[in-house]
Amino acid sequence: MSRRIAPKPSVTLTEMEREIRGTDDGKLIFTEYRGKSGAFLIRDGRLLAASFSKRERTDAIGAVYIGKIRHVAHNIDACFVEIEEGTVCFLPLQKAESPFLTNRPFDGRLLEGDEILVQIEREAQKNKQPSVTARISLTNDYFVLTLGAGSRISFSAKLDRDTRDAVTALFVKSGLLTTEGGLSQEPETLSAGTGGQSAEAYAGIGPFPPVSVIVRTRAGNIQETPEEKRGSLLSHFYALTEKMFRLLWDAKTRSSRSCLLRAVPPWEDALSKLVYPEEYGEIVTDDPALFQELNQYCNGHFPEKGLRLYQDGELSLMGLYSLESRMEAALKPRVWLKSGGYLVIEPTEALTVIDVNSGKNEAGKEQDQAVRKLNREAAEEIAVQLRLRNLSGIILVDFVNMSRQESEQELLDYLRALVRRDHVKTTVLDITPLGLVEITRKKGNPPLSEQLQMT
Repeated sequence: MSRRIAPKPSVTLTEMEREIRGTDDGKLIFTEYRGKSGAFLIRDGRLLAASFSKRERTDAIGAVYIGKIRHVAHNIDACFVEIEEGTVCFLPLQKAESPFLTNRPFDGRLLEGDEILVQIEREAQKNKQPSVTARISLTNDYFVLTLGAGSRISFSAKLDRDTRDAVTALFVKSGLLTTEGGLSQEPETLSAGTGGQSAEAYAGIGPFPPVSVIVRTRAGNIQETPEEKRGSLLSHFYALTEKMFRLLWDAKTRSSRSCLLRAVPPWEDALSKLVYPEEYGEIVTDDPALFQELNQYCNGHFPEKGLRLYQDGELSLMGLYSLESRMEAALKPRVWLKSGGYLVIEPTEALTVIDVNSGKNEAGKEQDQAVRKLNREAAEEIAVQLRLRNLSGIILVDFVNMSRQESEQELLDYLRALVRRDHVKTTVLDITPLGLVEITRKKGNPPLSEQLQMT
């Protein structure tokens, strides 16, 4: 698909209004904000997601290191691993059941001084150290390959049964699945599609960690004939195993505290983790260099998406979409609801508290119905704010009290349905005896406010 570059003339007010109103298909915007590379998802006239990072980072989520264990703390079932001079990370022992050690064969124990392959799972947040895992994951558009997390094949929940059965049959035919249904652990089998070079290179590396694979949603969307599709899927799988073998080989030949695999660029991370492909129809940036990178990436991954380089000397991309004011609103504790009620969002060190207030909303005679409607509106906004602000950990929500237990259960079910759309795993647990709704959201990138404060 050809890419278009916006014309030089300034944008008139009418054009601006048309531009903003035309966001129903969604726009993913890349531009600089407060000295950081920013990604913004605008859809239906709202800012739904945003993320920020420095241009060049080796310590971001996904980077792989040969770390050195500085201390094993059995009392908390964890150890502390130094990945760079002065950068010590937290490694839970439950995420190091089958680690890849470069200084000795793994015998079931982790010892001080061990050199271990780790991947950053969570960046440093406030006074908390970065977290790493010994389960090394490598991904492409169609598969996720993980070292040290058992031997199994699993599928994206969005894949239909026919696709799952077809991929399973393909893996069985290729010898990649064992009779027990797990992924083969033989280097010769895993590298069969790479000309055997990986298996030969692997000789002498050491005990092979268990390998598992997840088949991603896009594996069912390849627009090719069945025969072409089978060959294409296998080629993508073997490309990933080849990458894995090269990583293990490099680990054996490099010194500790070396970075073996840098994190993906911020824009690529945003494309894979911040948004779903169906949430936007066009990508817009005002950075010519980034435009070229995006152009190359999108031609291979998202040829159906529009990509535009915005160039206007009088009105910035930030100004065109009012991103400054939208960001200010995303950082304020109070969020107004259309009904006149509002949310108060207060993150603390231990958890985040969200209070739902009726505000200007007057219940009147139909009090139960009005409260039910207010709480449903609040639930919709809370689902948006959790994602936009990237709130994680324990979250407690104090909805307006409802007199009927059926209404409470209906609210819980509605909130659960809403948070299923989140890229980050979010679980609505239950209502406590005090009437607070408990939510947990997986930790990863820092909250939005902290991303802007990072140096």
